[in-house]
Amino acid sequence: MRLHEITLKNFRQFAGEQRLPLTSDGLRPVSLVFGGNGAGKTTLLNAFTWALYGTVSEDVEEQQRMVSDGVWRQTPIGLSVELSVELLFDHDGLRYRLLRTADVRKESDDQRQPTGVLHLWQTLHDGSTEVVNAPQERVLSILPMGVSRFFFFNGERIEKLVQKGAYSEVQEDIKVLLDLEQVERALQHLPRVDRRLSADLKRHGGDRANEIQTAIEALQDQEGATREELSVIERDLALLMEEREQVTDLLRQNASVAPLQRERDTVAQELEEARSARRTAEAQRSTIIATRGFIAFTGRLSGTTIAMAEKLYERGALPAPLKREFVDQLLEQQACICGTSLADHSPARHAVQDWRQRAGLQAVETAWQRLHGQLDQLDKARDQLQEDLQQVAGRMVVESDRVERLEARKSELDRQLKDSRLEEVQELESKRLGLEAQIASKQQRLGLLQATLESIAKQLGQKETERTRAAVTDELATKARSRSELVQAVRRALNEILTIRADDMRRRLDRKLKDVFASISFKPYVPQLSERFELSLTQMVDGVELPVPKSTGENQILSLSFVAAVSELAREIRKGRRAEGESSEDAGAYPIVMDAAFGSLDENYQREVSRALAEMAPQLVVFVSKSQGMGHVVENLLPHVSHLGVIVTHTSQPDVGETIELEGMTYPYIMSGVEMNRAELKVIR
Repeated sequence: MRLHEITLKNFRQFAGEQRLPLTSDGLRPVSLVFGGNGAGKTTLLNAFTWALYGTVSEDVEEQQRMVSDGVWRQTPIGLSVELSVELLFDHDGLRYRLLRTADVRKESDDQRQPTGVLHLWQTLHDGSTEVVNAPQERVLSILPMGVSRFFFFNGERIEKLVQKGAYSEVQEDIKVLLDLEQVERALQHLPRVDRRLSADLKRHGGDRANEIQTAIEALQDQEGATREELSVIERDLALLMEEREQVTDLLRQNASVAPLQRERDTVAQELEEARSARRTAEAQRSTIIATRGFIAFTGRLSGTTIAMAEKLYERGALPAPLKREFVDQLLEQQACICGTSLADHSPARHAVQDWRQRAGLQAVETAWQRLHGQLDQLDKARDQLQEDLQQVAGRMVVESDRVERLEARKSELDRQLKDSRLEEVQELESKRLGLEAQIASKQQRLGLLQATLESIAKQLGQKETERTRAAVTDELATKARSRSELVQAVRRALNEILTIRADDMRRRLDRKLKDVFASISFKPYVPQLSERFELSLTQMVDGVELPVPKSTGENQILSLSFVAAVSELAREIRKGRRAEGESSEDAGAYPIVMDAAFGSLDENYQREVSRALAEMAPQLVVFVSKSQGMGHVVENLLPHVSHLGVIVTHTSQPDVGETIELEGMTYPYIMSGVEMNRAELKVIR
């Protein structure tokens, strides 16, 4: 998807018709638009989503006031105002013209929420144009609404992607974008197919087959209900953990208890470090015991073996690589293994007999030396095992004492915060403790549900085996059973495919996330994308990986890195499909349209983010204020800019005029003393 132009007509601040060209190329993929606070940057961002989906973001106030206020006031009662957003873009080799329009009739000074009508035209390869009859469905097939959050977003609010409550939604949206939802959809349909097939088995397969199939269906129903509850519990748990973090953050900000809270944060981090170190030591002990533990029981075995070997050595009967009995057999057969005759009194026979007397003793001696060496190594290995176990046990004792001490200190800090005389602090701490209790309860329920699913899976396997072995004489029932077994085999295969593909996508996304974050951040933090698509930052402290408490700026950097990684991976996937002839050249290429990308960042991050932005997507549209965008931002972005514009604020307030200087030229930024408050899109280049 590549944007060419957006045109607004009477859309909120933008009175009349305003046009912004957006065409770009690989060398200059950026369109950069400056605008003051309240000028219309967020409105311009929302014009894209309103055109595509008929919705605007939650941060847009007075959402019913879609028509420009100045135009609305000048419109007589009883007449209508045309409101529209037109978007020109390419996708999958076709050119599209999208128009969402609404005729808003004025019945009073108050506006009512307008309902836009979507029109969509496509230009074919031969140059002809035709109407798309199901425009919204086509738009959703090009860019699903949930996925659009990764490509049209407010930079100051993008950190919502790292909130725990958003993980389940993000995971589902990623699956749509990365072509995994088809497999999930198939898995959702297969149980219904199986029920229709197994109905004949229940009717015609006999009592035993009916009983088994009924039990299988009951287990399948239980599995479905358990999975639904598990999903709800995971979502609730994420929200509770997010709320706990918010309450803890409020405690950090409270001046009267900030020192206590900071100390508790430090203690909590040290406690997690100590617990992690103890777990590492316990895992190391388990590994040592599992791989070398048997050596501890070889003490008596070593002594007994030596005593037995000494007796055998004295008799010359110690097992050796080549035994005398083998040579005796050759002499008896009067033939060497090389084919030489060993006839009586022959020189060859005398040579072998002579060699037999000497070789046996030498072989015994060699075997004796080898055995002694092996037993010596066994004794050394046993001594090393004891030393290693003592070291690990010592570390476990140290870390356990440390955990106990830190837990006691944390409990004391918890009590001090709870007993604070400030009512606000008491309420916050009580709420935090309540959230801790709820989280513990949810985690316990989560573990129970996971164990239940494992048990159900085992029972289903047993019942399916019983169904296969059950005697069925009716031909229709036999066919139904075979088809049902085939459906189950397909279901298992699709589950494996989904697991493999989802894990592969997550790993690839995690690698790209790390690469992008490392190119932006100057801190030694490492982003992690968990199996549940949870975004986090970690750092190594004395060899232990610990979570990093993220600031607003770091959350924004992490989210931007994630968006860039998603965009790049989507292009790679579509590129693979294009190589197979399934997609056009621009498939999988989505623009990123972002507002306020630098508001929460310090100068260092502004410089690094602006440098990296041009590489985030094949097309980038950035709306930024003068205070955010001048300096490092404009210096790094201008070489990559194809279109440069300013949203000029026209205000009736006198004497508040302001200008902006870009590329050595001065342009109006705020124009005062006009009759109508409005925004004007001025294209510089």
